[in-house]
Order: sequence, then C-alpha cells, then structure tokens
Amino acid sequence: MTSRQIIKRVITCQGTIQLVTALSVLSYQEKEQQHLSCEYENYLVIYDLYAPLEQTDAFVALIQKMATFVCTWKAIVHITPQQIQEIKEKLDCTGCIEIFRLVHSLVGVESADEIYLCRNWQFGNQLLINAYQTARKICYGDSIGIYFSQNATAIFGAAQPSKTPKILRDIKWSVISIINNIQHNLRIKTILKYVNFDVGYFVLPNVMGESPPMKTIVVGKEALLETFQKLRGLVETEYIAFLQAKIADAPISILLTSNFSEADRMPVDIEISAYRQFLTSKEIEPNSILVIKPHPRDNEAKIGQLQYELADLYKEVITLSKPSLFFLPFEVLFMEAFLKPDLTPINPIQVFAVSSACLSLSLLFNVPSIIGFGEQVTSNAFYENYVHGRLQHERDLEAAIRAVISH
Repeated sequence: MTSRQIIKRVITCQGTIQLVTALSVLSYQEKEQQHLSCEYENYLVIYDLYAPLEQTDAFVALIQKMATFVCTWKAIVHITPQQIQEIKEKLDCTGCIEIFRLVHSLVGVESADEIYLCRNWQFGNQLLINAYQTARKICYGDSIGIYFSQNATAIFGAAQPSKTPKILRDIKWSVISIINNIQHNLRIKTILKYVNFDVGYFVLPNVMGESPPMKTIVVGKEALLETFQKLRGLVETEYIAFLQAKIADAPISILLTSNFSEADRMPVDIEISAYRQFLTSKEIEPNSILVIKPHPRDNEAKIGQLQYELADLYKEVITLSKPSLFFLPFEVLFMEAFLKPDLTPINPIQVFAVSSACLSLSLLFNVPSIIGFGEQVTSNAFYENYVHGRLQHERDLEAAIRAVISH
C-alpha cells in the first residue's frame, strides 16, 4: 500500500468573495492532481479585511463559517490589524528569522508546500509570501479571479509630481537601499522582498486590461459556480421566502455598492448623492423594488442613510443588512431568491453596479449590469487624483461585461 503525499497549503484570505475564488482554485487543482493520491493539510489565514473596526468580528465569523462549510482545515486564524501593525513596527529592529518565526506561530505551520494569495503587494501579502518563500507561490486573483497589479488605476490615485529632481531622488533611494541591505544581512533588520508568483490560476485573467506576468492557468467558470452552489445552504430558507414574497412580480432593481467613502475616494454624503444620481439616470418603473447589497467593507451607518435617501424613488427599498447577508457574496443569495432552478431570472431585473462585483452575474447567469457612475457624476464626486483612474475603470468594466456575455 503506497503512502499518500501530504501537501501543506496556506490559503490567505482578505474577504468573502476572495475566499470563494480561492476555494474554487483549490477544487480545480485537486481535480488536476487526482492521479497523485494527495492528502491536503489546509491552513486559512484571514487578515487585512479593511472593514470598519466594529464590523470586523462579524466579517471574520462569516468567512470562517463559509470556509468550514466547503472545506476541511487544520487551522483557521485571523491575524488582527493590531498584530500586523506590531510586526510592521518590529521590522526595523528585528532579523527575518525571528519575524518569520512569529508569522509561522500565528499561522500554525512552520513550512508549507503551497501558498495562495490574491496578490503579492501590500504589507500583509508581502509578509506572508516572504515568510513562506520556499512554498510554491500561487496567485488566485481578486474578486472572482481577476488579475490586478499594483499599478491598477482603479485602486490607486494619480501620484503627485515630486518637486525633488530625479537625480537626487535616485541617489537618496540608492543610499537607503544600501543601508537596508547591510542591516538585513547583519540580521538586525528585516526587508520584505518583492516575491514573484510561480503560477496564477484565474477565471478572468485579462478581463480588466492587464495581463498577468506569471504563467497563467485559466480556471473554468464551472469551478466558481460549483463553489457558490455549495454555499447556498448558508442562506436561511425563511428569509428567502420573506424576500420572494416582498418582490413577488414587481420589477427589481439591484444596487451593488462599494466602499468609496470608507476608502477615502469621496466624502460619505457625496457618495450617497452619487448613488441617487446614478439610479435616477435610468427610468424607474412604477412599483419597482430596490434591493441594496452592501459591499462587505461598507459602513453600516452609511447603508442605513442610503436606504433612507432612496426611499422616495421606489415602492420599497430592501437592504441586505443582516450580517449573514451583508458579508455573504451576493451570488449565493441571487441564486436562491432571484433565479429559477435553471438559473434564469424569475422577475425582470436591472443591476446597477460600481465595481467588478457585477462580473460574476454576467459570467455565470448572463445578467448584464449598468455601470456607474458615468463621467459627470464621477468627475464631480471623486477626489481629483482618483477621477482619471475611476473613469478608466468604468470603461474597463463595461468592456469586460460585453466580453463575458458575448463569450
């Protein structure tokens, strides 16, 4: 009898939709490796959720619930923002051996065969990919398996031009680099290196106009749909009955929000006004019902105010504000409440979206979205250094929906 090979896998997670994508990639890989008689030892690391502090515990709890619903784990840990900050503060006075030992103790495993991340930039990701640098490094992308680089204009604002001459900036950074390398080699300081991925598993690798720099394997949408199907059991049947009774035969509008004010892209009152302008840019049918699906990083108070400000436009405004719905990927509820068994819509539906959260609806269910906010609202609402990147992102989203639906 041959012994089964044990593969230790560290799966990093920064949100619920990222977890769905990671689980889909794991499932896809396991099918690829069926002939190898592998046994998997999985470690889930939750961190950098960027949610309002008072909502973090509920966010973490739902990620843990989703993870155990679909997969078995040796350990599930949450590295808190405070723990991340404490490690960050130690880098300048602590060698890498001690830093990485601390990371290993938090994760629960000293070495791994594979590490899965949505990206290899931002501090938390760099910390983990450096701590498990000998592992096979696998990128599963953001959202439903989309590649975003650290140069993505949708994420970062335009840089302000420096007043310091380039030659002086180059000299300064050369000197700093030399000093840092000396301290790192003497093991009195830790420098987190930029570590490349070995391979990327993406559902939609090039859909946002960027090509992944690593070897790429395309994961079929079936893997994604299978994971969403497994999670349908998390939705309370009583709530589905309640929601379906509410919407009945009414025309439905769905608003997928994002965390623009929380991420300092615009003030909160301007964000609420922008959603209203976006929705009223299209004709609202009589007796329409609006369903608001918050972004997991939205502030609950903002969503409550948004519901109030939109109430006069619709017969009813329903907000998915319970923690089990607030943080749950919308696709799971969408299948349960808005689609027939053959995954076609029960009612006429208009989806209003402002992020890549809408792409799965087009990819899996052939349901298009209206992308906002449009040039005028965007130019007036976003802080100036984000306007250009945001407008490009909206164009990319519109092109992505066309590409996905025509595929």
